[in-house]
Amino acid sequence: MIYTALEKTARFGRDPFALLIVFIAGLGTAHILVRTATYGAAVTYDSTFLLSTAINFLAGEGWRDFTGGSTVGWPPLFPLLLAASGWVGTNPLEGSRLLNAAAFGLTILAAGCWLRSNLRSQWLALVATAIITASLPLSDIASYLLTDALFVLFTLLALIRLAAFLRRGARTSLWWSAVFTALAALTRYPGVVLIGVGVLLLLGWRTRSLAARLKDAVVFGAVSSVPLAGVLTRNWAISGTLTGYSRGSGQSLSDGLSQIVEVFGEWVVPPNTPDGVAYLLWLVVGLVGLAAVVLGVSRVRSNSHKQDPEAAPPSAGLGPVLPFGGFAVAYLVFMVAVVPFTVSQGVDSRYLLPIYGPLLLAAALLLDRFLYHGGGLDGAVRYGLASLVLLGALAHIGFRRTEISLLPPKRGSPGLQAGRTTAPTGSPPRP
Repeated sequence: MIYTALEKTARFGRDPFALLIVFIAGLGTAHILVRTATYGAAVTYDSTFLLSTAINFLAGEGWRDFTGGSTVGWPPLFPLLLAASGWVGTNPLEGSRLLNAAAFGLTILAAGCWLRSNLRSQWLALVATAIITASLPLSDIASYLLTDALFVLFTLLALIRLAAFLRRGARTSLWWSAVFTALAALTRYPGVVLIGVGVLLLLGWRTRSLAARLKDAVVFGAVSSVPLAGVLTRNWAISGTLTGYSRGSGQSLSDGLSQIVEVFGEWVVPPNTPDGVAYLLWLVVGLVGLAAVVLGVSRVRSNSHKQDPEAAPPSAGLGPVLPFGGFAVAYLVFMVAVVPFTVSQGVDSRYLLPIYGPLLLAAALLLDRFLYHGGGLDGAVRYGLASLVLLGALAHIGFRRTEISLLPPKRGSPGLQAGRTTAPTGSPPRP
């Protein structure tokens, strides 16, 4: 096993595309470090609870925030990591800066490596990796003393390993997916969505016998949920609540859905984008959706059943898309159903960020399949579309600018949105 790992590492080191992905991930990490070098990580209302819990824990005063109450509104992993930075001689505030910079860089690296391994077009893999690196929502949140950057990383790693298990059936992938899911749930409570999605996909994956599916689902569910169950039990014993008292926004379903559409629009067309470029980006999205989904997926679905899965090319089969798409849908439903009752600002870009990477990876894989399977179109049309998509992607990266605001958000503001750097408002204080 050790020899195999070393052999794969050596092959990776000789691959110029792989080295370029590592370089891009390094640029992302350096960007966060430079961005937070002068004033440190940005601090919000939520940050004060996370930081004070870590400091009090370091001082031997127990698991308490600055109010003196037990911390139950946030899972323990992030404050524990901040405290760990204090144990090695780093100020927890500085430790949060280093932790989130590393999380952002590792998110880029994980996405890039997955794209390189699952896409035939290495150039498409690089473009998608560059989009994640240049993403304002992801880089903005990594500049704050918040749990989101770490949650995004664990979520993406859990889905990547789950997709690998569904494709090849390797037990190590199942175990790693369960471990990353558990870590995500210990970082943010919405990680419970990952647990549910994983269990449902494992039960519904019909290439395995019912007994094997039940066994896989039980193993995954137990490993991923037991740590969170322990935290929730402790919270209930201390406060009589699972995640602390909350004051919701009272946001209606229609308002939540319209806000989701607005956030998605800003993800596609960043603020301050010139009108001509914005039209190009929407045209690209429309063409990719029409060609890759309607034509490409129908063709690949019919072909994937006729091929030996072990002999199929990396872009064949729909399996790798299901964990990403399934999680995105389940997470959106969870946000619309739960957020209006638990946080004061409603559904905003910050709370939708965990699906940013999965949606991009799924879209890149669908486009790659379309380019190589055609969907009934000839090569000239397919590669003409590819050229248009490349042009749109470059414009998308180039116009990811923002107006920096040092003022707090106005009352009723949705907080940190795509392309803005105003501080996100947090949950109300919990006893």
